[in-house]
Formats: sequence, structure tokens, C-alpha cells
Amino acid sequence: MTQSTDIDLELRQMTPWVRASFRLTSERHTLDHLTAEFGVAGARSWQRGETEGDSLQRRSHGWCVELPEQRTYALDDALSQLLTMLAPKRDDIVAAIRSLELDAHVGLHVRVTGDRVPACYWSPANIRTLALYGASLEADIAVTPAP
Repeated sequence: MTQSTDIDLELRQMTPWVRASFRLTSERHTLDHLTAEFGVAGARSWQRGETEGDSLQRRSHGWCVELPEQRTYALDDALSQLLTMLAPKRDDIVAAIRSLELDAHVGLHVRVTGDRVPACYWSPANIRTLALYGASLEADIAVTPAP
């Protein structure tokens, strides 16, 4: 029994980590007012020129909401959760994108161990929803060696 539990634990630990985010960016407009306007929990904003990390300087103003990192092999699940969280404010977000000429971006940031790569599949419903926002979609994968 202990042996199978160890295998199960190892498999869970090798499952990829996925963090989904939705960003709005602008070269011309500050976006800090969107945090209160949209009222999306956990949203944050930044200004052009601010630094992130050690030396990365922001090239645009921005607003972002990010889901906590989760273990999954299905990137579409993380995308669905993000879009579901934004759904109650979708019309307001789309109106802001159009009126302020904002750029919308969805990012799926993936950390994998060894060759445990998740499925890069996105459902037609999620692609249609991304199209409503006019959002780009990126999936970046960082690989760490297997233990």
C-alpha cells in the first residue's frame, strides 16, 4: 500500500502548474480606475515605467487579474475558470476595451517537470469568448528537469 501511495504522490508532484491571467494594456491611458470600476477580486494595475522584479520596466499601463497557480494537465480548464470569473463583467470589460482602444491578452503560464507537458487544447466555446474580448492568447511553458 505504501508503494502505490508513493507513486501517486510522485505523479501528483509531476503534474504541471498552470497560472491563467487576463491583462489589459494601453500606451496612452492609465488603467488604475478599472480596478474599482470592474470590481473583479484580486485585480491589480500598474503604470508605464514601474519596475517588475529585478530590472524589468513596464512598457505600458496595465490592469490584470490572475488565478492562483493550479496543478492540471488541461490548459482549457484553467482558461475556462478565468473566463468564468470575468463573465459577470464581460460587457463592461469589452466596452472599456473598445472605448479606450485597449489591448487584451490572456496568458497561460505553465511550469512542467521533465516531459509532463499539458494538453494545449482550447474548446471552441473558449475561443469564441476570447474573440469577444479581442484578446490574444499565449501559452508559455517553463521546463524544469525531472528529479
